[in-house]
Amino acid sequence: MTATALEAIEGARAPDGWERLWASDRWSLRELPHSDLHSTVRAGSVLFSGIPQPWFKEAAKRWTRARLLAGASPTTMHNYVQHVSTFGAWLADRAPAVSSPAQITRAALEDWMLAVRSSGLAAASKANRVTAVRLFLEEQWQDGLAGLPRTAVIHVGEVPHNRSRRLPRGIEAAVFEQFIDPTNLALLPCEQHRTVILLLAFTGLRVSSVVTLPRDALQIGSDNHPYLRYVNVKLRREAVIPIGPMLVEQLHRQEESLTAVYGPEGTNFLLPSPPEGMRGPSRGGGHHITPLTARRIVKAYVRKAEIRDCHGRLAIWVHPHRFRHHLGSSMVNEGVPLSVIQRVLDHGSIEMTALYAHLDDATVKREILSFHERVNIRGERIALPVDGPLEQAAWMKERIARAKQALPSGYCGLPLVQSCPHPNACLSCENFLTDRSFRHIHQQQLTHTQRLLERAKQNENVRLVELLEGDERSLRRILDGLEALESEGRQASAPADIDVIELASRRNAKAKAKDVKP
Repeated sequence: MTATALEAIEGARAPDGWERLWASDRWSLRELPHSDLHSTVRAGSVLFSGIPQPWFKEAAKRWTRARLLAGASPTTMHNYVQHVSTFGAWLADRAPAVSSPAQITRAALEDWMLAVRSSGLAAASKANRVTAVRLFLEEQWQDGLAGLPRTAVIHVGEVPHNRSRRLPRGIEAAVFEQFIDPTNLALLPCEQHRTVILLLAFTGLRVSSVVTLPRDALQIGSDNHPYLRYVNVKLRREAVIPIGPMLVEQLHRQEESLTAVYGPEGTNFLLPSPPEGMRGPSRGGGHHITPLTARRIVKAYVRKAEIRDCHGRLAIWVHPHRFRHHLGSSMVNEGVPLSVIQRVLDHGSIEMTALYAHLDDATVKREILSFHERVNIRGERIALPVDGPLEQAAWMKERIARAKQALPSGYCGLPLVQSCPHPNACLSCENFLTDRSFRHIHQQQLTHTQRLLERAKQNENVRLVELLEGDERSLRRILDGLEALESEGRQASAPADIDVIELASRRNAKAKAKDVKP
């Protein structure tokens, strides 16, 4: 650990270190001894005044300090302490006899969890409240809550499930185009504001990662392509993403502005706090702007440029995280694999990325048309319906049928409840369907069938010749039908390989073109 970090942890940057804070029931986030360690929020405070029991309050302060020193977000601890305070208030009201940790029983915890479940809180708030108290009890039973019975625990399975998770909500294409329109960007008062908007629009970074960008975030790789190095504050790790030319040009303009205002080494942040002599907290560029400042820049920009949605209303509903949703959803609908999207958004798990895998109607129809067109044994095209109420039912039937009976060279088109009375006779069955993914298998089958047919003719096996000629005829028709589908697909399909660098450049091409005057 660096000397700077050690100095912060030991409390040298707070007025009197931890001692002064400990005597107060209000810990200002601005005065936290560790507040310079990747903290993105400096306004607000952690409040302990809602905890009526002195011993409970002492344990909460110990827990808060331990978690802050371990790298927890001050904002997270503000919320956690609020939840723990409600538990302390509930004990004072419903179990006033509890005067020490040793008297907190499993029965009391069950009663409290029942009260939380029956409250009018949202599902997410219930889950967060029980989680906060569970962690508090688990992490403090040997410290601030010494003497707590080991049976006084909340199990992970008892945390209320939050089933109300919303799908990501992006930004309309027309609204997004207004955000990156050079004419609108010119209305902003300074390069820093334009940099904030374009960083949000073209990177999909969380606002906490945008505001903490270092001044040297722009880097050129060995392939001579520009990349952006940033800290994923949520996952506490460094990451790199490719960026396009429009954002690169803006970052160069921002660097020129920083050099003019702060000098070559006057600040370490790409988006620093106001310089000396200007209004605002943290003067002198010694800190970065806050997420709240970034949100205010977005709101002010919407009003200044009069950015409106398709209904003519000001798009004041747009906030920084909407750009992240917009990027994820746009890439899904452009056919980018989830594994690539996970890398671009730097998600901790593919499950998080999968939340963006909701496709618009045009994408669903395009995929059904391009992938699920099949041919029967006569080479005739059999496509799924793509309009009306039959679409979802047909898609469900297709997937269940494929799971029910997997064939080496196609699919069985029988109804779901009907079993096949003629196994291994698919090439003469009207219910047999196949698609382009099995073309090489059919080609091999045809070659093998032709050899068997030649041998059967030499042996004068009339019945076998008749059967093999039928199979050969079906295979030729199937291959002809698949060849027709492939010909159409080659004319309409896009390149299969996804290049992350090309993806970043492509998203900027349209915006860059607007800079060129006719």
